[in-house]
Amino acid sequence: MFIFSKSQKNTVALLLSGILLGACSLQPKTPLPKVALPQMWENTPAQQFNGKVQKKWWQNFNQPELDKLIDIGLQENIDINIAYEKLQASRIETKIAYVANMPEINGTAGYSRNYTSTAGIGDVLRPLLGLDQGGSYLEPKGVSYSNFNTGMFASWELDLWGRYKLMRKVADANRQAFQDDIEAVSLSFEAEICRLYFLWRNLAQMVEIEKQASNILKEIEVINNASYQRGLISQTVLLEQSNQFHKVFMKYQELDNAQLAVQRALSMLVYNRPDALSVMNDSFSPIDYTQTTPAPLKIPSVLVKSRPDIRAAEQRLHAASAMVGIARADFYPRITFSGELSIDALTLTEFGWGARNTQFGPTLTLPIFEGGKIARQVELRQSELKNAGLEYKRTVLNAWKETEDALANYNMTREQYGNAVQMAENAKISSKRVGVSYRHGDESKAEFLVSQLANLDAEIELLNMQQRLMENYIRLYVVSGG
Repeated sequence: MFIFSKSQKNTVALLLSGILLGACSLQPKTPLPKVALPQMWENTPAQQFNGKVQKKWWQNFNQPELDKLIDIGLQENIDINIAYEKLQASRIETKIAYVANMPEINGTAGYSRNYTSTAGIGDVLRPLLGLDQGGSYLEPKGVSYSNFNTGMFASWELDLWGRYKLMRKVADANRQAFQDDIEAVSLSFEAEICRLYFLWRNLAQMVEIEKQASNILKEIEVINNASYQRGLISQTVLLEQSNQFHKVFMKYQELDNAQLAVQRALSMLVYNRPDALSVMNDSFSPIDYTQTTPAPLKIPSVLVKSRPDIRAAEQRLHAASAMVGIARADFYPRITFSGELSIDALTLTEFGWGARNTQFGPTLTLPIFEGGKIARQVELRQSELKNAGLEYKRTVLNAWKETEDALANYNMTREQYGNAVQMAENAKISSKRVGVSYRHGDESKAEFLVSQLANLDAEIELLNMQQRLMENYIRLYVVSGG
């Protein structure tokens, strides 16, 4: 038992205090970079949804078929599964980090048959034994023997400077960053399915409208041919009408092809094959776009904590900070406690406790000269820390810009949609009035058919605006973190 004097105790206390303080100061204090966010959004919508918001944001659309596609896609999509595998690997790495500083115990057992040459050994031993140098002696050519051994070795490094604790912090931060990455990937995936789904539906309606327009133009062409034969219209008018028919038919073909392309894209996204989605389900619930208003958007300071990409950048900043501490720890000594217990014997009869070997004690490893490698490693980690801070700041600023852009685009599209609704209503009223006049004999059939074409054009424009409004509506969910 060691007995320390008062001065020795003070020295030991100071040494331990220095060690603890050193361990605390290895990781630099890294506050989150400050970004001067506004108190409120500049382009906050005038109307916002005040009802209950579904946890699964896409369920607010009340589309059972869409819900089904997203549920299947989240299970089957290759990109989503790759992201989950990366998260699983990160979880395994975290478990490895948590056991890295556990004591290690290894056992060994072996047998060997050995032969040792004795050539020339007599010339060395004769002078030592005082024997005649000139005598003739028969030397053995070699010695054969067996060796039986078994043993156990244990070691444990004392975590003086918190190196292993910092390694665990790095693993935890990286795992959480991967988790946030998955949320970001899933959010983008859900938004893309929503966009393609509504585009698929709108294109199907557009195809039907263009088909009706083609049929109406065929009727107009018949009327114009008859009028041309009677000399009532010129050939120029006839050719212009024919060109209009071909343009509408070409547009019909383009829309039909676009619908099939979107169908394949949606099928590929959900089922990982382009031919799995072939029939459009009739469970589509019409949406009242005039009542479609976004959920209350989080204020900027709250949005920073809700977006998965910002949370991931924050976790990577914490990991980079801990990596600086790990690099700094290499400047300090490492103490490892080790012990060995083994048994070595030449014969099995001697193999027992009496043939044991033991070795116990600490080992101090101190870096004396390494050519500046540790210092350069610290500089590298500090550079990575600065880069992580800049990445975090850039992510926050991009989120700010994306949100304002999404709000501005939504407000603009909302106003344009209102105009498109009014134009469609005007075209419908005009077509009805022309129809009444036609039935009373005040308008020609050609004029009635032209008014129907104008009504269909207004419907096409309204569908286009509905798609743009829905895409901006979906974008608001994405920029707010879902």
